[in-house]
Amino acid sequence: MCVGCAQITPLTGGKKDTEAPKLLKAIPASASLNFASKTIELQFDEYITLKDVTNQFIITPQTKNTPDIEASGKKVIVKFDETLLPNTTYKLSFGNSIVDLRESNNLPNFEYVFSTGNIIDSLKLKGRVLNSTDLKPSSQILVGLYPGEAEDSIIYKDKPLYLTRTDEQGQFSFSHLPDKSFKIAGIKDQNKNLVYDGSAEQVASPNKLANPKDSGEIFMMLFKEIPFKSFIKKTAAGEYGKAYVIYNKPQLFIKDVKAKGLITYTQNKTLDTLSLYYRDTYDTLKTFVSYASAKTDTLYIKIPGLNVKNGRESSVANQRYVLNTTIENSFPYFGVLSFNLNFPVDSKNISESKIQLIEQSDTLRPVVKTFKLLTEKGKDPVISFTLQTELKPESNYTLTVLDSALVDLPKRFNDSITYKFKTTIPDDYAQLNLKLFFPKKENYIVTLQNDKGQTIDEQVVALSLTSTAEKMIEYKNLLPGNYYVKAVEDTNKNGQFDTGDYFSHTQPETIFINNSAIKLLAGWEIENEWMIK
Repeated sequence: MCVGCAQITPLTGGKKDTEAPKLLKAIPASASLNFASKTIELQFDEYITLKDVTNQFIITPQTKNTPDIEASGKKVIVKFDETLLPNTTYKLSFGNSIVDLRESNNLPNFEYVFSTGNIIDSLKLKGRVLNSTDLKPSSQILVGLYPGEAEDSIIYKDKPLYLTRTDEQGQFSFSHLPDKSFKIAGIKDQNKNLVYDGSAEQVASPNKLANPKDSGEIFMMLFKEIPFKSFIKKTAAGEYGKAYVIYNKPQLFIKDVKAKGLITYTQNKTLDTLSLYYRDTYDTLKTFVSYASAKTDTLYIKIPGLNVKNGRESSVANQRYVLNTTIENSFPYFGVLSFNLNFPVDSKNISESKIQLIEQSDTLRPVVKTFKLLTEKGKDPVISFTLQTELKPESNYTLTVLDSALVDLPKRFNDSITYKFKTTIPDDYAQLNLKLFFPKKENYIVTLQNDKGQTIDEQVVALSLTSTAEKMIEYKNLLPGNYYVKAVEDTNKNGQFDTGDYFSHTQPETIFINNSAIKLLAGWEIENEWMIK
């Protein structure tokens, strides 16, 4: 008698399905002419479903209503509820929305084409969208084609006839186009309504029509317009004594600011925020901002009030001056000892005798360094000051700002603070001699950035008609590392990059970027050339 045991193993279910669904039949067939059906039936070799079809599906040219699309078993059924345009080639792009039911394998970039006339249009158009500020590819940008004879305002009002989106490289393409000229625009369609919502979004549009018969790619620069209308986005007040007025765009023409208790006001670098400094005012800061246009804004800014302590009212204004500085343990030997304040101070209320700079010498006796206190000329009160002195390389210093060196008695003064630092040496740094060859004799803004994207230096190069198109720029005392250079063709000579304007057909100012890193080593002097084009 023979007895044996069989080994029991689980069922595996067979090899995993990794293949996309295959189209077996389309009714009517793809590329049909004189199409008159209200329904399209697509039959596949396996059970399928639809994923993200709302965002993936695109029909061009656009219909008034999006066709009804549903998956049923092994079929996708498309139904139209409107009369299609005569003698027109339509393309239905499903993207990656058709997937098999079992493993969710998608049928990539599936398209179905038909014509309501007796020919299939076959022209193509392609291009690329780049960001105007850094020349990097702009992905997921809605690119639309509109009737060539349409007004510029059409991108605000109507969906495009033909539309697609850019890929990761900023590239786009259209196919099955008729022999017509189109108005073309790219939109960063953040709310997905297929129209341009003005300066809330970004736009790209060349200054000429696009024709599929023209050879070559269409390059478009994506930019954010400066809003046409100016308005105040927000007012705010945090700590007592300071309030903010935040605008939707830079304010170039503020004429005056008045308010009860106002000490002074400043604008930030981008000119879109107004900082107000005040005293002896509580609850509400009634502010009048007047402009060169003769317009005046009246603002009521809610500010901190009074505190009640031990049955008595005490002002919350009993605060300290806070000194902000870039002084660190290791400080450049060529550095400037500068301070920014959280609140203005009259320059006469800064006591130089209470600011002490001491150099630790090799002898037992430290050396007291002299300095000159500098504030911004013509401005008082001030919110910054500098100690002008000569620092020695590789030396130890102690800087002390004593209690009440800055006063706005009886309510505001500073606490004592000490900074200890050692200066660097020249061999810690590198020098770059950069020779630039410009394409035109124009004004340029040349910017040097480190590998973190921080601006190290920015300067204007003005080339006259009688000058050469070459310029040597010397950058001294640079930290070791990789650096990059870019140049802006400053067409209007205002010393800043200007964005575009859609309605005036103004493109952003041209930017040139050298993507090759310039590697700098400590103690080295490097020479580099850039042919700008």
